[in-house]
Amino acid sequence: MNSFSKVPRNIVTSKRLNSDCCQYIAMGLVEYLHPALEHLDYKQSAVKLTFICASFAFFSALCWLSAVLSGLTLTYRNLRKKEQLFWNLAIVRAAYGVFCTVIGLWAIFFDTELIKDVVNATTPTSYFALAVTVGFFIFECTALLVSDIIYKQFSYLLNLHHWLSLVGYSMLMVMDSPHYFGTCGLILEMSTPFSCICWTLLKSGSAHTLLWKANQFILVHLFHLRSVVECFMWYKTYQNWTRVWEAMPLPMFLALYIQLALVTLVMTPYWTYKKTIQMINPVDWNFEDSDMNKTKNNSTKKDN
Repeated sequence: MNSFSKVPRNIVTSKRLNSDCCQYIAMGLVEYLHPALEHLDYKQSAVKLTFICASFAFFSALCWLSAVLSGLTLTYRNLRKKEQLFWNLAIVRAAYGVFCTVIGLWAIFFDTELIKDVVNATTPTSYFALAVTVGFFIFECTALLVSDIIYKQFSYLLNLHHWLSLVGYSMLMVMDSPHYFGTCGLILEMSTPFSCICWTLLKSGSAHTLLWKANQFILVHLFHLRSVVECFMWYKTYQNWTRVWEAMPLPMFLALYIQLALVTLVMTPYWTYKKTIQMINPVDWNFEDSDMNKTKNNSTKKDN
């Protein structure tokens, strides 16, 4: 009798089930949406464009639906037009943030294929996720451009981040490389749903509630986790440097690491600082001329 036979059958069965479950998640996450998604030829331009257009249409419809449903609330109706647009965009970003968190967790903890070749490996799930991402950033950049033109309000960091992301992920879809870093990087959007909650609570006058404080506490620590993920991506680059340097197309190399350097050294530290300050002093810096901010500032001056 060999040593394996001495292991209780229920333990062996449990390990096999867990292994099968992890393998199923890693190989076919898109099957949870529809089994046919696993078997499409994502290298065809028509398939990519179909999913990108579908993603753009979905997020556009979600923005419209947010405007319709939010219009039933007094809080939304009391906002100015540009704040209403920002509200709807926040809802869309929150939905995208949830999607990215799921994909990012899959790529980091469950994937077994992309990690085999961090430059050229692809999976149906990575193609689907990145096509959705390109569609989202086309919607987002279009909405930002229209909003900036109409309301003459420009956020340098936000525009830089989103336009670079659009260019980078579009190149990634065209070159089919590197899906590993592209899908892992999506988890950086894990803070977005909580940023949406932060802003909507602020606009609804709930900035001093327990829910606000709990959300801000989670949000600040998620920005700390963003830094952890960014360091993780630099570490994976170090581990696979020979492969990255030899095989990654130069345009993709520049797009990936310029964006990663900006996020690591500038954007995440700045946003972490701003959200920490906002946790102590709940002011909406996106609309510093709003009535709520003026009331808050006047109250602070009187207290001083």
